[in-house]
Amino acid sequence: MSFSSSSSTTANNFWGQLSENKPAARKLKKKMEKRVGSGAKQCSHCGVQKTPLWRTGPLGEKTLCNACGVRFKSGRLLPEYRPASSPTFSTGLHSNSHRKVLEMRQKKETEPSPPVQSF
Repeated sequence: MSFSSSSSTTANNFWGQLSENKPAARKLKKKMEKRVGSGAKQCSHCGVQKTPLWRTGPLGEKTLCNACGVRFKSGRLLPEYRPASSPTFSTGLHSNSHRKVLEMRQKKETEPSPPVQSF
């Protein structure tokens, strides 16, 4: 019994000291917000807000989600690529497969463009 009471006393002392020490409380709050996610961070390419790791992109550090960051680093981040979980994913415009993205691009190139009217 003395073990559990001493551990609860230690926990109470920790939280009591933390509330008295305002700068330490602010630091802990910021760390917790980073872990939980404040919802303000968003992938600059696909718009995803939740990812296991934020990666470096063309706009700087921690601007791309994990999926887009891996593709960016390997040089395969194309505008038509979107992770399937992305809120901006549209089946007709995007794919999460590099091969399919290349097929979509090739298909666009082979399609004849509409005639331009001249006045």
